[in-house]
Amino acid sequence: MNNHNLIYTTLALLVAFCFHTSGSFSQQSAWKLNQDGWVLRKAPGSTKYKKFFAIGLWNMPGYTINSMEEDPVTYRKKAKLYLDKTPLYNMVYMTPGNKKDLHKRVEITGSIKFPETLKKYLDKIQGINQGVDSDYARRQYIKSHINDKEFENALDSTISHLITLNGPVDHIWAPIDEIVNGGAGSGWCWHSVVGKKINERIKNHEKNTLVYTDLAGGARGNCYLFEQSYLQNHGSMPAAPPYEALGKDAKIIKERPLLGFSQAYDGKPVYDNGTVNYTEYDLETLKKLFFENIRLCAKEYQGCGDVFGMNTFIDVNTYPVLSGITVDAIKAGIGPNIPVWLFFDGNGYAKPSDISAEEFVQILKCQIYTSIIHGATGILFWNDRSISPEVFNALEPVIKELTDNLNIVYLKTVENKFENDLHYVIKKKDKNHKFIIASNTSKTETIELNIPNINKKYLKPLEVFISPL
Repeated sequence: MNNHNLIYTTLALLVAFCFHTSGSFSQQSAWKLNQDGWVLRKAPGSTKYKKFFAIGLWNMPGYTINSMEEDPVTYRKKAKLYLDKTPLYNMVYMTPGNKKDLHKRVEITGSIKFPETLKKYLDKIQGINQGVDSDYARRQYIKSHINDKEFENALDSTISHLITLNGPVDHIWAPIDEIVNGGAGSGWCWHSVVGKKINERIKNHEKNTLVYTDLAGGARGNCYLFEQSYLQNHGSMPAAPPYEALGKDAKIIKERPLLGFSQAYDGKPVYDNGTVNYTEYDLETLKKLFFENIRLCAKEYQGCGDVFGMNTFIDVNTYPVLSGITVDAIKAGIGPNIPVWLFFDGNGYAKPSDISAEEFVQILKCQIYTSIIHGATGILFWNDRSISPEVFNALEPVIKELTDNLNIVYLKTVENKFENDLHYVIKKKDKNHKFIIASNTSKTETIELNIPNINKKYLKPLEVFISPL
């Protein structure tokens, strides 16, 4: 090969490499946060960041027979058939895919692989993997060995693997679902240092990505709050679970003994003694528990991501006002400008049997808009695949209405008011154009809406009202 041919070949390879690199990069959105609680997205091919209101899905009941965890290939195919038919959802939880099944949504990735990585790492540790309460020792161990090079290598390997598997698929990250609860169905919390370490390693690989953290499933209490109470009078956590701290008369569930440590910030138990039934509390008590519990957890776990949420289906379906309190508490714990994306019960997992799908959707609509009034800038839906898609289908007109109202939601907030069951926010476009979004979180009482320049004077139970001023 002569010098000219060598030069041409080298140039061609460089051009090809640059094209491939820029092409791969161009498939990924760049993300950042602003000072008003919004996530900003620079979509592939765009030169500008724009406000992004997340409307996301975890499971599509009736459209996906096989679970995402057990059969990702079939799940992706079934999910794509549904997603190709609807423009309503812009994010979806997925196992990594490839360019063959692109559905033009931002995928939320990592929620399966990271827990698997943590389990494999801890399974290798001798002496901490026995018994029904072994989660306690495992979580204490990893807290004390968070800078272990082998652990960091395991995380880096997982992140690199997921990036490769995702390929050109636009994605953000959600590493551990319900991290304060230790993951759904787990016995003890993943300590905040674990989430912070994962967030740090992800950002080393993808600088401009976004990490979403669902703090917990339920806000009545958890074992992290027990630890904080215990450490007020002890220098450290013991090697074995401190059952004696629960009191000599405490009843322990034999199969799940660690549940006894689930408590509120003030020591109130989550569960009735020795059962998996919630302890009964009135609404005013729940309001205080929700706010303080979530605030403390959000403050501790704020380094675990960029955007935060909760899922508290049973209590929030019973008392929609708690959706607003959840947003307030996250912002109180981390800061008023933190973006909040709450999870909602998208297919009636916690729907009472004596109400219709349409009645349940009315409750969901009130929850959704109440969270937005309090400053949420995204909504996500977890959907129970084990039941029919009746609620899921009935909810779609509400999501369509919301997308039509996003031009109002995006506007600057100039006033808000939260008083008992009345919640409203005033949005301003310019000096001549203002809008109100209001909700009544009571299921039984009509309330007065006494606002200048509005003819409407009352809101019916669970009513949502959106209007220009």
